[in-house]
Amino acid sequence: RGGFTQRLGRHLKRDRDRFVTGLVERVRATIDPKCLVKRGLNKSGCRLLMAHVPAHRLIVDFDRPGSPLSAGATRCDYLVLAEDGREHNWVAILELKRGALHADQAVRQLKAGARVAEKLIPPDEAVAFRPVVASGKVSKHERRKLRDRNNMIRFRERKEPIRLTSCGATLIEAL
Repeated sequence: RGGFTQRLGRHLKRDRDRFVTGLVERVRATIDPKCLVKRGLNKSGCRLLMAHVPAHRLIVDFDRPGSPLSAGATRCDYLVLAEDGREHNWVAILELKRGALHADQAVRQLKAGARVAEKLIPPDEAVAFRPVVASGKVSKHERRKLRDRNNMIRFRERKEPIRLTSCGATLIEAL
């Protein structure tokens, strides 16, 4: 019984590793380890859960020392890179706000995060890009602003709509 389970586990790990492209490790090599987070997306009382996010991932906290952004620069909260083992890589830039959300500020922060992501991710890597805002409260007016076509976030000459989710939700739900 134990032998079968061990063989199955080795087989699944081998299949999973076969599709890891190395994106996470390539980007990790260019980042100061002091700005990396092992787990948890939590800022100012707003948290996103990491359930079902691939284990082969990299989380950059732009507020930590060693961040790719200078100290006074406009910034979003996090950059999350993941390889899901099925030949898919994805990049999410995240802004977390517990209180009332101001769309104009969140858009500026996400655009700054997208510019950094473009510099960090090799141009030959295919990725799915997702800008995400998690908030405790969003008025209808601010929600409309986030959905406005003019506020889409550009990444590699393609514009992506901002995904809005609630504090306490899982990151996967927002993607």
